[in-house]
Amino acid sequence: MTPPTVKDVLAFHKIDRAVYEKFVAHGLEPGRARNVVALFMWLEERIDVINQIVQIINPTMIVTLIAEADAVLHCLQQDDGQSNYIEIPMITSLAKNRLDIRYFNYNKDETVRGLAHILDRIGRLLFDDHMYELLRAYESEEAAVRAGLSAVRPVVPPALAMLYAPGMGVPIASTEDARSMVITFSKGFPIGREEIWEHLTMRWGDCIEKVMMERVPPGGTILPMYGRVVFKTDTYINLLLDGERVSMYNINGRHLWARNYVPTPTVSVN
Repeated sequence: MTPPTVKDVLAFHKIDRAVYEKFVAHGLEPGRARNVVALFMWLEERIDVINQIVQIINPTMIVTLIAEADAVLHCLQQDDGQSNYIEIPMITSLAKNRLDIRYFNYNKDETVRGLAHILDRIGRLLFDDHMYELLRAYESEEAAVRAGLSAVRPVVPPALAMLYAPGMGVPIASTEDARSMVITFSKGFPIGREEIWEHLTMRWGDCIEKVMMERVPPGGTILPMYGRVVFKTDTYINLLLDGERVSMYNINGRHLWARNYVPTPTVSVN
C-alpha cells in the first residue's frame, strides 16, 4: 500500500477542517476551536457526528453546540462530581441518544488521552492554516484545468507532495518555557510535587517532563505557594487552559490555579 502524501491526508480531513472553520467563523477562539473539533473527531470514531455538524447552518444551533462542547471539556478537566448534572441535549441528539454527560464523566481518562493524541498527531496538520491555503490554491488550479479555463496543469507543491508522518504540521514548541504552566495554590494548602505528577499523568498519560516547586526554607513552617509544570508538548497546555487565561483544578480536595508560564527574573524554582 502506497503511503499517503500530505495532500492526501489534508484532503481526507477537509470535513474536519470545515467544522473547525465553521466554529472560528462563529467567534470561537482558534485554540478552543481546535479542542472542540478534537472532541468531535474523537466521538466520530464511535458515532457519526462530523457529517451532521457540517450540515448545521443555523447560527444559534452552532453557538449552542459550541457551548455544550465547552461544558464537556470542562467536565473532563474537573473531579468535583458536579458535572453529572450538566445537560448537553444537542450533542446527545447528534449521537442518536446514545450518550450524555455521564458518558464523558465515566470515560474521562480515555477521552482526554484521545483528544491529546488527535491534537498532537493529525491535529498539527489539520489546524495548520498555511497547509490548507496551499491545498486550496492547488485545487483551484486543478479545477480551472478541468473547466477548460487553463491549459497548464498545476504541479503539486513540495510541502503537499511529501509523504505524511504523524505529527507533521505546526511544530511542537521547542523551548521549555513554551511548554510550561505556572501553578499556584490556596494559602496554606499546597499540593505536593508527587500529587501533581500523579494526578496529571493518571488523567493525561505520559505528558510531564518535570514539576518544579517554589524554593522554601527547610523545616516546614513556610509552605510553597506556586510551582511550574513542564509538559512534553504544548498540546497539554492548550487542553488544560482551553483558551482561558487562568483555569482552576481540584486535586485531592485542594485547589490549583494554572496559567501560561511567562518568564520573569523573580521566579525562583528548584
